[in-house]
Amino acid sequence: MKEVIISELGKLVGLKLQDAGRASNLFWLGFGDIIQIVRRGKTQESAEYALHIQCSWRITLNNKIVIASRDFYSPSSEWDGDIEDFDWDIHGNNRFDERIKTFIKNKGQLKVKKIEADEVSGIKIFLSDGYKLEAFPDSSEDDEQSEHWRFFNRKDNSPHFVATGMGIEKV
Repeated sequence: MKEVIISELGKLVGLKLQDAGRASNLFWLGFGDIIQIVRRGKTQESAEYALHIQCSWRITLNNKIVIASRDFYSPSSEWDGDIEDFDWDIHGNNRFDERIKTFIKNKGQLKVKKIEADEVSGIKIFLSDGYKLEAFPDSSEDDEQSEHWRFFNRKDNSPHFVATGMGIEKV
């Protein structure tokens, strides 16, 4: 499995990180050239390659965690309300929303240098300037609903490369 993942994600080597964000607690990243796509009847600009992560992940720089998956569930530094009123899923409320802005200000500057993988679908994406993205499946669920991450090309609309608790699937 390790070699298959490295081969597929190896398409990212040399490409620029163009954007990153979230949809609820799904972390998405866009790499490569900016292309025009039609989505829900509207033309949009998007990076050619997309990586969607639904397992635990972190971005580090020089042995320090810059941003990580649990940041979704912590209030931003600007939160001044009661913790019981905190709604992590409102954009702008959580630590991820705050920190991703700082990280992505370098968009178009960071390039993928190297890809590593392990035997349980964990991945490491080494970026320029010392940044590293790690995604590590953290669930023993092994059914078709246990998606850890997926990788796809928006330009050629090829099948998605999906890492699940059952292994690798192309859908």
